[in-house]
Amino acid sequence: MAMGKKGSNSNLRSGSGDSPAKLRQRKSHSKEVTEVANTASGTVPQDDSKKRWKNWRQRTIFTFLMIGGFFTFIALGPLSIMLMVLCLQVLIYREVISLSSVPKKERDLPWSRAMNVYFLGCLEYYLYGQNIHRALKRHPWLEAHLQPMFAHHTFISFSMYLLGFVWFVSTLRKGYYRFQMGQFAWTHMALALVVMQSQFMIENIFEGIFWFFLPIALVIVNDIFAYVFGFFFGRHQLIELSPKKTWEGYIGGGLTTMVFGFVFTALLSDWKFMVCAPPNLHMTVFSDVQCDVNPVFVPRDYRIPSVVTAVLSAVLHRTITTVTIRPVQFHSLAISAFASLIAPFGGFFASGVKRAFNIKDFGNSIPGHGGVTDRFDCQFIMAAFSHTYFTSFIKLSTVTVGGVFSSFLVLNPEKQIELYHSIQEYLQTSGSVAGAVANTTA
Repeated sequence: MAMGKKGSNSNLRSGSGDSPAKLRQRKSHSKEVTEVANTASGTVPQDDSKKRWKNWRQRTIFTFLMIGGFFTFIALGPLSIMLMVLCLQVLIYREVISLSSVPKKERDLPWSRAMNVYFLGCLEYYLYGQNIHRALKRHPWLEAHLQPMFAHHTFISFSMYLLGFVWFVSTLRKGYYRFQMGQFAWTHMALALVVMQSQFMIENIFEGIFWFFLPIALVIVNDIFAYVFGFFFGRHQLIELSPKKTWEGYIGGGLTTMVFGFVFTALLSDWKFMVCAPPNLHMTVFSDVQCDVNPVFVPRDYRIPSVVTAVLSAVLHRTITTVTIRPVQFHSLAISAFASLIAPFGGFFASGVKRAFNIKDFGNSIPGHGGVTDRFDCQFIMAAFSHTYFTSFIKLSTVTVGGVFSSFLVLNPEKQIELYHSIQEYLQTSGSVAGAVANTTA
């Protein structure tokens, strides 16, 4: 009896000596086991009613706050949006990197966190240097003065990375090799999945704010209505990684997103602030933007199949043979389908990461939602898909004056003069110069 009592006290002392992080992990693991046991029958566990409604109200309030902030950044134009994306990159990268943090070991390796920041800085310098260069192509005189810096931008960026690589190797310490290699791999994974993928958001901005705004809006709508349908009608669990996700929410959110995408695209297509490629970074929603819009935004008449025409005639008592639709609305259905069917798996992947690290959320910066990563886990893969889809099926192959002038600046002075005389000779021969002068005089 004494030995049993002693063993019991020893166990209690051992448990009381655990760190707060260990205790949180045990509680999280215990809660996860309980959830799995409760959902083994294929139905979703019912939480306490009061707690669920409190979480619902809190989540709803901050959802509308985030939507309002998002619309504000959109209205302020491309520069504002790029700064928003940069802030999101840094915040999400910070949350992801902190998962692999081991304070006890990092105290013995004082440069580990500094290297995480350094590698992020190298990649941001490379990516945003390209973005700035692209923006300056619309201002040839400014690009001409900064050309020497941009001419070797890639080499400078790579040299910065090599310096970081040498720094990392020089800090390797005996007894910490596996930990340091794991940190190095985790850092590069975070850079690839967070920073590199989010760069597609910036690429979409330069094609027109529409291509940045629509994919994000579709994911938000799908997330909201999947939550609503799951909250009120959810009964059957969708995936084990995320016990609260239901088939009812998945299907209901998907159908709602498809309808929203088709209708919302038509509403945005006449707004040149959205569909035109930004003429400059400082344009806002109040700017007078003019451009030749992509043909996919121009309405077209489509002939309705005879069977459908017969049905409509019988129901509506009128004959309808054609319907006017913008081609971009059909493209929006494809993008909406991806936002509904595939993009949620970005969230499921994030749930898998949280399960692996025994955490409920990536952070607590957004009440009712968790961390920034918890809200944007689907957005990066969505941005990558929308950019790939746009360049594959929609983008027009065009040569711009800014692009030609940028290539002109790379030439040496002799080649520039040679090109100048060639263009001058061609314009004089074709009569374009005489016509331009006549028009100017008139």
